Amino acid sequence: MGVTIYYKGKLDSVNDIAPFCDELEDIAKSMQWKYSVFSEFDNKDKVPLKGLIISPHPDSESLQFMTDQQGFLRNAFSFRFREPDDSLTFSNFIKTQFAPVDIHIAIVKLLKYIQKKYISNLEVYDDGQYWETGDAGILEKKINFLNSAMDFLEDALNSTEFKPNDTVETVAQKIEEILKRLNLKKP
Repeated sequence: MGVTIYYKGKLDSVNDIAPFCDELEDIAKSMQWKYSVFSEFDNKDKVPLKGLIISPHPDSESLQFMTDQQGFLRNAFSFRFREPDDSLTFSNFIKTQFAPVDIHIAIVKLLKYIQKKYISNLEVYDDGQYWETGDAGILEKKINFLNSAMDFLEDALNSTEFKPNDTVETVAQKIEEILKRLNLKKP
């Protein structure tokens, strides 16, 4: 559960790998975002990758722009648990729910810029719907809704008595009752 932006694609040209990485580094610097540069393809890895991992805010996940030698955006963290040809290694995401709304908006704007200049086939799915709508109000409603639901759930779980001898089924029933009281209705 959370407001997350998912993205995948392939650079229009492998000749763009270096300029793409250089420009992303310049953007990260200008935004004062922390980042790590992987400037060489390391042939010791399962799949050699080059690019940047950017931390736009302490309360968001990292933004990965790692490419393989063919120019595909790859998820460097997925290789730890997946085989290199697994489709999940081609999928990237960043959860922004706990960061300020303007961080989410800045990331979407960066992805739109990248789509226009480097990755015309970039596919993006935005839980906050800002990618599709450009409406910050919808994004804020979704974030506020999820945060409220999580606060309610936390309070309800903290006020529920769980006993050491409760069975798995009993615990599951108690949680199910809490979720029924939550009665989530999407914004």
